Amino acid sequence: MTAALLFSAFALAAQHSQWSLRLGAGRIDRQDQIFSPFVQSGTSVQQLGLHWQRSARWEQFADINYSGFAATRFPVFDYTKKPEQETKTILPHTFTFVEINYGLGKKWQSGAYTFSAGGALENTVQAFNYQYGEASFFGYFAAFSLSPWLQISRPLGHKGHLKAAMSIPLMSWVARSPYLINDDEFIENAASHKGLKTFADFIQDGSLQFPDQLQKLSASLGYSYQLGQRWTAGVQYRFQFIRHTDPLTLLSYQNDLRVEIGLKF
Repeated sequence: MTAALLFSAFALAAQHSQWSLRLGAGRIDRQDQIFSPFVQSGTSVQQLGLHWQRSARWEQFADINYSGFAATRFPVFDYTKKPEQETKTILPHTFTFVEINYGLGKKWQSGAYTFSAGGALENTVQAFNYQYGEASFFGYFAAFSLSPWLQISRPLGHKGHLKAAMSIPLMSWVARSPYLINDDEFIENAASHKGLKTFADFIQDGSLQFPDQLQKLSASLGYSYQLGQRWTAGVQYRFQFIRHTDPLTLLSYQNDLRVEIGLKF
């Protein structure tokens, strides 16, 4: 009897849910005045996302997104190191972005349109390696946010579906590289040489912030097509804007275009 009840609960939870794998390309245009006054730009095919969504009386979603970029202001070039007369190559900066998000909201119908609105926990961790010839600097930015979100969808054609969504954080725990890049506190945090401990110490040095310091917008537009009873295929465009002002201004514009394959349960 207990096993039957558990199975029934699982079956109800699985109804109207879908897993989607997203692969594609993206572009970053980023200015972080802690490291450079210049805009660093780059394109990449290292875009990967895994998305889960359950649509019933309530709308739920969870996703993991990864982006990797090589970015620079100038094309890669060689230089001569003196007095050794050794030829070296300037490497581009590397940016690694990871996001883990979960959202829950209420769903309602209006004509052909389906609306969903609610709250989301958005977790963004970004790591950077800025390369300047013989020197390189590590940097980080992390924001753990509580964000309202809105989603609008509607059928398009016989088997197509169009969906748009956006979210804006209202409050966030934000941790970012210090003004001096490698100050005493940064060195102390990294002294253990243990990845998780160092990461936790960096995050602990953050603070609770509001839209006067962090402005962030995540928006997407996607189209999916029903391939059969359970499979879908589609494409998604995603845009993210970040502006942060403490201790110096950070501006980031990220544009992604991903193909998607989905499996319904």
